[in-house]
Amino acid sequence: MTRPAPRGYHRIMHLRFFIPFPLLLATLAQPAARLRAADDPAAATLPPPSRKLLFFDLWKLDAWDNLELLPDRPRFVPEATYTDPADPARGVHFPTVWRDEDSGKWRLIHSLKWSPFTLMAAESDDGLAWRPLPVPDAAPEGGKLAPHHLFTLPSGAGSGAYRDPRETDGWRWRIFARQDGEPVLQRARADASHRWHAEALAPDAAEKRYLSEAVTLVSKDGLHWELKTGGPWDWGQDDWFPEPPVFAFWNEKAQRHVMTVRPGWGDRRQCLRFSADLRAWGDPELQFQPDPLDTAGPIGMYGLPVLPIGNGAGYAGLLWIFHNGSSEPVDSHNQFFGTMDAQFVYSYDGLRFVRGPRRAFLPLNPIPEPGCTQIRPCSLVETDTEVRIYSEAHRGEHGRERAEQRRVGDDAEPLGAMILHTLRKDGWMRLRSRGDWARFQTKPFVLRAPAIRLNANAAYGEVRCQLTDEKSRPLPGFTFDDCLPLRGADDLAFPLRWKNAASLDQVLAQPLRLEVKFRNADLYAFDMAHHFLDAQDSWLLKDGKRPEARLFDY
Repeated sequence: MTRPAPRGYHRIMHLRFFIPFPLLLATLAQPAARLRAADDPAAATLPPPSRKLLFFDLWKLDAWDNLELLPDRPRFVPEATYTDPADPARGVHFPTVWRDEDSGKWRLIHSLKWSPFTLMAAESDDGLAWRPLPVPDAAPEGGKLAPHHLFTLPSGAGSGAYRDPRETDGWRWRIFARQDGEPVLQRARADASHRWHAEALAPDAAEKRYLSEAVTLVSKDGLHWELKTGGPWDWGQDDWFPEPPVFAFWNEKAQRHVMTVRPGWGDRRQCLRFSADLRAWGDPELQFQPDPLDTAGPIGMYGLPVLPIGNGAGYAGLLWIFHNGSSEPVDSHNQFFGTMDAQFVYSYDGLRFVRGPRRAFLPLNPIPEPGCTQIRPCSLVETDTEVRIYSEAHRGEHGRERAEQRRVGDDAEPLGAMILHTLRKDGWMRLRSRGDWARFQTKPFVLRAPAIRLNANAAYGEVRCQLTDEKSRPLPGFTFDDCLPLRGADDLAFPLRWKNAASLDQVLAQPLRLEVKFRNADLYAFDMAHHFLDAQDSWLLKDGKRPEARLFDY
């Protein structure tokens, strides 16, 4: 039995749409957050939350001179490369890495193969040197390949694991996967209401490649997994069959789970879907497809892991870019061969993303290093000092991995591995001078707590700051000359201070601009409890009234 497509779905697939559903979610979430605060008397006594002012772009600046905005350079860490000893020739697919709260150890789960999805576990003291993690009571279907083998999804392909911060329905971990072949045929034949029941009874059912089903793997600890099928566990739709990889993240602003997923099987674009409970999902909404700037050659957007960052400052993502340029004609349904790297994308609200600089944020390594042909970031982990990017890496091109392995033999250097890049905390984008001194000033904002901290590397340079009013007039005591500069140092949280113990308490609840001049330094972020003002906010503030933070307060 085939259920009708959700309303609006066909408009989505034909790209004649604009659905304000996420906007509605975020708008509803803001009053809800204020009501929760009003219901909690203790909330009124808490200091205003500090959040990052990140330089994804220059939107929050009103003026700048001799300045350039650059992506930072993640550092490849060769010593953290990991291949699974159970089958080094295979690879490390969709690695998910996290820090276990109970043991303090770093944990890794990954699939040994694209299909069947074969989950394996590893452990590390530092997230760099890995060893297989035996899980004796894990009993995969078909038997264990090794002591650290956790789970097998027959005839299935999976993705990276999503750690639900709310444990919405009692499960902390989820993997959105697809299954086909005999397991789907058996379920369809036994269930008259199954979407493929009639097709599964046909004599040639085993030859029908479209008999596929979206399934969910769940776990409470990341090591013991169960398969869930049908009903709310089928995250696909009757006439929509997306292909892995699928990633997800929690949007605190909108109070929704967000899935990053393709529009369909073999359709290499990226959509977002939203859910309050991880069971009922909204329609897919197109987020990325090649645009008029993508003319160097055919590309596809293959996957999109996302990391919430900066205590509500935004969301950073790494968009897999599949490069399909070839002098040979296409001889399959779509372009199947090519290299893969990742570009930086960002969002302020987790609902609308923007492609940043159109270049590889994780460039391919030189041949023959792992990742010389494909780097697919899967797990973004933020620590107190850095961001760790764990990626699936290949020496063979997409579509040629197995052929290359057969050619070189099992005794050759493994073609697939997990590799690590590290990035300075807040280090997605940076400001730098084009020569000697650079200078910029922000749009007007109000400071709600007496502290401003700067993340910058001025090991061989200098950074000075001053506060001005709306009309750019320096405030007495807070000028460049009064500033105690960051000079000859690298600091993730340098406190802004001025001479004569001038206190930021003096400038709270009034319109301010932050003006900065610097030389030979990289600036990454400011951290402060702030709200950027529109004209209405400014008028209210000057009349002694408190502006309300609204949807676009990013």
